[in-house]
Amino acid sequence: MTTLPDNKVAVVTGASVGIGGATAERLLADGWRVVGIDVDLAGFDELAAAHPAHAAGVHDDVADPGAHERAVALARELGVLCGWVNNAGIENTTRAHDFSEVDYRAVLDINCDGVAYGCRAALGAFISSAVPGRIVNVSSVRGIASFPDGFAYEAAKGAVEQMTRSIAVQYGHLGIRCNAVRPGAILTPLAERLDIGEAPDREARIREIGEMHPLERRMIMPDEVAAAIAFLLSDDASAISGAALHVDAAMTARCFPAPLTDDIQFDSSHSDNAR
Repeated sequence: MTTLPDNKVAVVTGASVGIGGATAERLLADGWRVVGIDVDLAGFDELAAAHPAHAAGVHDDVADPGAHERAVALARELGVLCGWVNNAGIENTTRAHDFSEVDYRAVLDINCDGVAYGCRAALGAFISSAVPGRIVNVSSVRGIASFPDGFAYEAAKGAVEQMTRSIAVQYGHLGIRCNAVRPGAILTPLAERLDIGEAPDREARIREIGEMHPLERRMIMPDEVAAAIAFLLSDDASAISGAALHVDAAMTARCFPAPLTDDIQFDSSHSDNAR
């Protein structure tokens, strides 16, 4: 088992808000130095200002491979790169029969390719520096279950989980660990935009979403996911690799009907084809 150095550094993508912001804050509190990557670094910059010399940001898109390499360079200025959290993600409505190439590509560029680039950068740095580092990829309950209108998002999360297993197997002999977390419904800015939106009663909508979780029937907070990520990066998780940890308040343990839609119908103008 390897113990982390005092000047340990972690890179966190999507580090300004939501799970990424909470993770950056938790890691700094746990003694990590943190490099954040985000297209909007405002939230992370505020956190970094409170931790001078222990945090730095890369204002860039994770779909750009160069963003990850710039993060590696910054991490090496702060200390020893030992951890990497691939968190950045977006969601567009996509259905398998009529998705737009623009929406599909945007989701895959960030949620799948961005994670692959992050893993590549992290592993390259770990190997070149002989560091048995740790990677945590943020997946979703939708990496193993499906909700309507999430064709691209769910494909990406499934790919992220297989990347996690592949890395754990291929690099384990070096002491490198790779795990994933599967969050349920988290109260983040993304959830605010997609799931809560312009609901006439915001609090009622939050309670409704929370009903999907048997545990306390509430939405999960970003810092609760951050705590799980911090654990997987820590020495306490020394024998855990290739795993996907549910942070879903028993959501996937429950057999329940996800909200279904029946708006997709056969085209009646072609009904003769059925004869």
